[in-house]
Amino acid sequence: MILLDYNSLLIALSFCCAGLTLTFFVSWFVSRADRVLRTWAIGAAFLVASTLAYSDFVGRFSPAAGITSFSALLAGFVFFLGGAHQFRTGVLPLKRMSIVAVVTCTMTALPMLLGFDGISYIIFNLTVMAILFATGWEYWRWRAESPLLISTLATLYVVAGVSFGLCAAVLFVEQTWTMGHAPDNWAENVNLIVCLGGTAAIGALSLGLNQVRLTRRHKRDAETDPLTGLFNRRAFFDRAMDMRVSSVIALVFDIDHFKRINDIHGHPLGDFVLQSFANILNEAVREGDPVARLGGEEFAVLLPDAPLKTALVVAERIRKKFAERRFLSDERLFSSSVSVGISKLGTCANLNELMVQADAALYVAKRAGRNRVILFSSRDDVRRQKEDVEPIAVEVSKPDHRALYGAVAEAARRKSQRRGRLTRRA
Repeated sequence: MILLDYNSLLIALSFCCAGLTLTFFVSWFVSRADRVLRTWAIGAAFLVASTLAYSDFVGRFSPAAGITSFSALLAGFVFFLGGAHQFRTGVLPLKRMSIVAVVTCTMTALPMLLGFDGISYIIFNLTVMAILFATGWEYWRWRAESPLLISTLATLYVVAGVSFGLCAAVLFVEQTWTMGHAPDNWAENVNLIVCLGGTAAIGALSLGLNQVRLTRRHKRDAETDPLTGLFNRRAFFDRAMDMRVSSVIALVFDIDHFKRINDIHGHPLGDFVLQSFANILNEAVREGDPVARLGGEEFAVLLPDAPLKTALVVAERIRKKFAERRFLSDERLFSSSVSVGISKLGTCANLNELMVQADAALYVAKRAGRNRVILFSSRDDVRRQKEDVEPIAVEVSKPDHRALYGAVAEAARRKSQRRGRLTRRA
């Protein structure tokens, strides 16, 4: 059996860090938007330089080689700390990183220059431990994004920090203030083994964590309407089919005369109108209720397990709030309105039918003069509503139910002419 000596482990660590540097840089070149990969790559490059300098320091004691090694390692770990903050917030704190690097390098270099290399080692190990603990804490604060990956990554940083703390503790207990050579004890061996295994594991987990975030970002982009930030049509129907609820109500909205807004006030202001209406929708519904822009100026909301009265109140509140909104164009104000169609079914199993009914009610609202809320009704609905002791109290213009049914029946007769449009919306 061949046992590797300390120098062989250092060489293995330097190769490991070099491979990690190359992997991070290549990954960053492939995906330039993920700037945290570049930060990790720079940190790993400093670790390579530190390992090579320390290998020279072990073979030939030199304060200059020791200071170079310590400074490069501190700079590398500071970049990993900054990368953890950048991963969590999207911002790389270069100013704070520079301050930490300068202060820690100075604290480590001064005792070495004065001949107290043992004290320099103690300060170095303690500062590295503090930086690694802070890095683990940065990840731990963001563990909700991917609990298993981030918790493991944070643990590895803490374990690595503990190994450096052991090195400082051994030197302090032995009161080794001056040595004239690199320390050689059990704690140093444990530290080197932990660093060798931890570097590979931290690199793999970091890449895996970034890939998870990238996959989620692509999925979110594929499901989101880029203008309003709402679900797009595909994501809306996928979410609806995944719901397991006893009943669901569909609300379909269409901004009235939207083409006129674009023609008169321009498309940028038209986009702003769409964004404003999307914000009103988000504020009006419960968290978790699917809200989508189906296309153009048409939007939809699903209210699972909601009473019909609540749906009518929500729809009327949205209609009224949007009608009260004012938009500025060429130093003059203008307003818009929205028509709403509502339909209710027992489950999401017949989602296509639900959306067709809501669309038919929206068609009636358009024909009845726009800027109103219409509930899809059948003959049974009309009879049931007539027999209700307490009618639905909602501030919404309600047409005669017989006339409403006649309008819906007429819409059904024209269904064959509008089949392509309804099928596409369904």
